[in-house]
Amino acid sequence: MLVCSTSLFGQTGTYQKKIDNGAYGAVSFQRKGNRVNAEIFTWWNTHNAQMGYYSGSGILQGNVCVLRSDENDPGCNVTLTVVDEKIEAKFSGCATDHLTEDFNGLYTKFTDAVPGEYVVTIPKAYFYRKPDAGTKLKAYVLKGDKVTLDMDRITASKGNWLYVYFTGKNGKDTAGYMKLSDLKKADSF
Repeated sequence: MLVCSTSLFGQTGTYQKKIDNGAYGAVSFQRKGNRVNAEIFTWWNTHNAQMGYYSGSGILQGNVCVLRSDENDPGCNVTLTVVDEKIEAKFSGCATDHLTEDFNGLYTKFTDAVPGEYVVTIPKAYFYRKPDAGTKLKAYVLKGDKVTLDMDRITASKGNWLYVYFTGKNGKDTAGYMKLSDLKKADSF
């Protein structure tokens, strides 16, 4: 269950919290009317690469939204509150999803993007090795092609640069950074 205030959803995007040991958590959410979708990803920075994931949807009623998920731990409770353009997250009962109290605290927005498919809006969009115009690769996609931004890769994104991948007709994936301004969200829930 995820409880959140209405003012939170004026700020669609993804927020991150880094923990001293290198672990991090990311909260990504979208609002359309009174419907809400949210995804949460955690990475523990351990030798076994432990990570957690939670996604759910719900209806905003008044100033409260309760997210439900058929895929996640039904006892997992997440409370999100906006504090000075940041999100304060509190997790309880989420051990199955690896969203423990270690990930409680303030999350800072690092991109307006949210996970999903994006359509290329310019004639030719190149991939970049780093979030820097000087690192253009030879690989590119064409207008109308779709690239994917995964929740577990979203933290590699930097502001207007998204770390995306494209699967070609041959099944081969090409990954790298692309400019958010060259893309449009395809699957707005």
